[in-house]
Amino acid sequence: MEYRYITQEVIDSGGRNITSPEMFEEARQYNIEAAKNYNRRHGAHVLFNVWMIVQFIYFVYKVIRILSETTMKQFGDGSYTPDILVWLGVLAFFGYIGLIIWFAYFKHCRNKFIIALISLSVIAISWRLWLIPVGNFLVTWYYEYVENELSKELGYPSFTQLNITTFNSCADSVQNLTFDSIREKANRDHPHNGEFL
Repeated sequence: MEYRYITQEVIDSGGRNITSPEMFEEARQYNIEAAKNYNRRHGAHVLFNVWMIVQFIYFVYKVIRILSETTMKQFGDGSYTPDILVWLGVLAFFGYIGLIIWFAYFKHCRNKFIIALISLSVIAISWRLWLIPVGNFLVTWYYEYVENELSKELGYPSFTQLNITTFNSCADSVQNLTFDSIREKANRDHPHNGEFL
């Protein structure tokens, strides 16, 4: 939506003194859009973080299940896993957890290709963990899509609500507001005979 009266500077200042019905309607519309955009951005963050927690639980569960199935199979037929493959699996397990935490939470990397590439290390443990790289790619793709779309909107990234004021005085900022201008506005908006209750 195109705004005539609201700019990024007005949003950064936190409020707007309304002097016309058109300005009020535009500020009201901005506040509605800002709330929708904030909720949409917050939803993308929540989805990303919930997926990270779910995938760690799924990852540990699948690794334990793969280890138990492999152990039972090897116990039954008398085969064994070479030590190099065991160490490769251990390295991939801890390497994946460390790298995904480092890039996703310390570096705040949300690039779909980097996260998916890091996630491919779980394939060294077992091909049955294919859901993790695919899930990471899809979730980070959605996250990037929402962020790119919302970055074009006015008020990005915080989408703060405007504090709408309607001072009818000549004060152009809160610093210039005086007791006399407040009394003048009160007398104009609520005429009385000078006596207070």
